[in-house]
Amino acid sequence: MATKPPSPQGNPSGGDLSAAELREALVKKARTSRKVSWLLDECIRIPGTNLRFGIDPLLGLFPYGGETVATIIGTLILGEAGKKGMPVKTLVRMGGNMLCNAGIGAIPVVGDLFSFWFKSNSRNYRLLNAYLESEDGSEEPGGWWPVLLIVGTVLAVLVLNLLSWFLFFTLLMKGFEAISGTTL
Repeated sequence: MATKPPSPQGNPSGGDLSAAELREALVKKARTSRKVSWLLDECIRIPGTNLRFGIDPLLGLFPYGGETVATIIGTLILGEAGKKGMPVKTLVRMGGNMLCNAGIGAIPVVGDLFSFWFKSNSRNYRLLNAYLESEDGSEEPGGWWPVLLIVGTVLAVLVLNLLSWFLFFTLLMKGFEAISGTTL
């Protein structure tokens, strides 16, 4: 891994950037991730409180894939992190945040409350931002493995979502059979 600090392109003077200029360049470079995390996790404030949530828990209310849609949107952060040369270990951690949110999020009601609290996209944005602000960050291209990680994450979320609905309907049918005394 390279040990040079990130060097924003397009510096007209060709010299070193001040700390303020470097910070501004880094913020601009993570603008998409910041917007996605805000939209999914914090765009709605509950009046009279400091509690915020986004469309992630709301999308989770839609059966048969609402959580999957939220996860697909959240992969924009993972993709940007991969393009920035984020270490594999951190990308895997980000993918784990997404899988945890989607896996528990697929459970009706409980999962939506978990998404409201956990905010996987904000966590992933903070990981990306910490990496971009670090002394040893670099902007090496991520190659193809981030794409494979993203596709794998989305597929895992789809499988978790389908399994949770299968389990939900199986339990619902068993409950109906127990109540009515008939077998379907």
